[in-house]
Amino acid sequence: MKMFFSTLNVILIGALLWSYTNVYREIPTRFTMSLTIFGIALLLYALMSNPLVHTVLGFRSSGLGPFAFIPDLFATVAVIVLLYQSYQ
Repeated sequence: MKMFFSTLNVILIGALLWSYTNVYREIPTRFTMSLTIFGIALLLYALMSNPLVHTVLGFRSSGLGPFAFIPDLFATVAVIVLLYQSYQ
């Protein structure tokens, strides 16, 4: 489940970052630059929390059971809301 939500977050945050970058190109203000930096930070979080990246880098998971994916689930909901708002 964690890998699913982490990968979904990477895809959704990539779309969100694309949207924020396009807005910044149209309206280069501090706020839109902050949104772009926020998107980059979220993307790095999603990449680093993905178990596939941990495996590729040689680290083992901590084994938290079902509680391991709950933060990613909440992040997914938050990113979906941001993505929805950015296309309105």
